[in-house]
Amino acid sequence: MSIKAFPEIDGVRALAIPLPDFGDLLTSNIYVLGTGPVTLVDTGPKYPGALDALGRMLRAAGFDFPDVERIVFTHGHIDHFGLAVQIVEAAGHPVSCHMHRDDSWRASSEYLAGGFWNDEVMDFVCMANLPEPLIESMRRRSDFFKHFADPLDDIEPMEEGEVFSGEGFRLETVHTPGHSPGSCCLFERAKGVLFTGDHIIRHITPNPIMETRRSLLSDPDYQSLRAYEGSLDKVDRLDARFAFSGHGEYIDDLKGLIANYRHHHERRKKQICEALAGGRRHIYGLTRELFPDLPEHEIFLAVSEIFSHLEVLVNEGRVERAQEGPPALFRAV
Repeated sequence: MSIKAFPEIDGVRALAIPLPDFGDLLTSNIYVLGTGPVTLVDTGPKYPGALDALGRMLRAAGFDFPDVERIVFTHGHIDHFGLAVQIVEAAGHPVSCHMHRDDSWRASSEYLAGGFWNDEVMDFVCMANLPEPLIESMRRRSDFFKHFADPLDDIEPMEEGEVFSGEGFRLETVHTPGHSPGSCCLFERAKGVLFTGDHIIRHITPNPIMETRRSLLSDPDYQSLRAYEGSLDKVDRLDARFAFSGHGEYIDDLKGLIANYRHHHERRKKQICEALAGGRRHIYGLTRELFPDLPEHEIFLAVSEIFSHLEVLVNEGRVERAQEGPPALFRAV
């Protein structure tokens, strides 16, 4: 899938690699900052031919793997860090890797060995009332996706406000939880470029994904959509000329896109309230009503989205949890 060329900005090169088998994400965007040595923002997933494709693009940009001295990850999903170990090996020298502490555990050997499936995920899907055949399909799919990443256990945790700089660039870390608890944007203030990972994407509305491993988070009361809406406010205040996301094309109207996101989430909350006006419902039933034609491989994201909106509606006093479950039942107030 080809996308339009990114604007030419000194010290910033965008490498957009076609991304097969990952739904409608289109591309995996990796950004090269500096004039050498360079810093990478994200790496894309490990799939056959990905390292060779990245190498060709690096060389076309005037660099090679040994020029990489640092990798900064926008968040801990495999399509953003999966290729990191192979890049470090190809560099032939130590490369520092940085990710927010609320996501760094996702790249660990322990987590990847489990194929992203654990008791907390099982509790959630049972609470949501997913049917057993669908749960089993999701379990198999999660085991398949672990092969798109090598574990990275020596990540250096980064924090809000941390700065990464080099010849020709200066990145400020902006913690933007919501898509994941440790999601971060990276702001090159002088150039007006915000690297947004999956927090902002031009062609799709990013999912505020329900977080099951709450014991690993710095905020035990974390709610994904509430956090995401707060992060939108934070990004909206930045003076960014361009947003360079983790997938697809660049954005040159960041404020307009953020306004569209806000409208989308308000509309979704209204749809859920209208559905609950007919009586108590479980999450899977709501998901099927609102997304009747959804393919099976996207069910977990949809269920997660419905739950994150229900959390906010409960906070707002518009919905209440009528039965703890499993399955949990919700009703309009």
